[in-house]
Amino acid sequence: MAERSWKILEKAENFRARGLFSKARLAYLLAINSSSDPSLRFDSFLSLASIARSIGEISEARKHIQKARFEMRRAGRINEKEFVDLEEILIGRAEGKYQESIFRLNAFLKRKIQEKDFQACAFIEWALGGALRFSGELEKSKKAYLRSLELALKAKDSDGKVYALLGLGGVCRIQGKLSDSERYYRKAKNLLSQSEDLFAKAYAYCGLGNALRQKGLYRAAKELYLKSRFLYRKLGDPADLGYVEWGLARVNMQLGNLKDARGFLVRALALFKRAHENRGLVLAQISLSQVLHALGETRAAEVLFKQAVQLSRRSGLTAHLELFT
Repeated sequence: MAERSWKILEKAENFRARGLFSKARLAYLLAINSSSDPSLRFDSFLSLASIARSIGEISEARKHIQKARFEMRRAGRINEKEFVDLEEILIGRAEGKYQESIFRLNAFLKRKIQEKDFQACAFIEWALGGALRFSGELEKSKKAYLRSLELALKAKDSDGKVYALLGLGGVCRIQGKLSDSERYYRKAKNLLSQSEDLFAKAYAYCGLGNALRQKGLYRAAKELYLKSRFLYRKLGDPADLGYVEWGLARVNMQLGNLKDARGFLVRALALFKRAHENRGLVLAQISLSQVLHALGETRAAEVLFKQAVQLSRRSGLTAHLELFT
């Protein structure tokens, strides 16, 4: 029975590595329910916390991380406390606690630099890049992603290299450096050509679609969004699927297809609300307010725009100021 449970866990890890979060989650839960082994349960709950955090289920992530801590102590794996601590920091980042996350990540980074753990340093710099980007520190974010890329190369970490490139593609786009953004996204996409990481592929398709849309290449952007949509649907990722729907809406807005854009935005809003994705909500609300205004529904547009700005400020975001997003 014990051997079977560990095989289930191995299967779950394989699903998660490929970005198949729904299948991975079911397999982890099956492993937990089939075993009382605290070590197996620790690994499973920690991974479940990571999955829940990735798809915006913050309360679920916190429940799983608490259970992981409990099983960690039962298993006598206190030396792995830092993995739990780091996941907890990432949950806080996903919740919008950017300044707290930046402070804690920098403290974590100092320890890993002393240990010369370059792979861990690359990951932490990547996480810092995201927190800095969302809080509006764009140049600092870019520098963090560049350090992440350098460290990933030093550690010969191919996954770390891909995610650093994706981060650079995103922050350069928001800075209006569209050619740089396209270049970084294309590099990541090319590196993923033989990869089984469907989540990273979907991320690259959507990001490159955003860069091409900003450059006015609407047909090419739409093709990439549709590829990304197919993968995110397969992965069961409502937050990132919402960004694809929003991107398709923006393409339709630029082409003057306002009624179609409205439909995409309504779907995007539903997905962002489901995932508690505040940045997405802000972007979709602002876009929908612009569509409503163009369609003559100015009063409703004003209300929605005000709500978006208030939510952005309340969440510590600068999404309401983003032009090249």
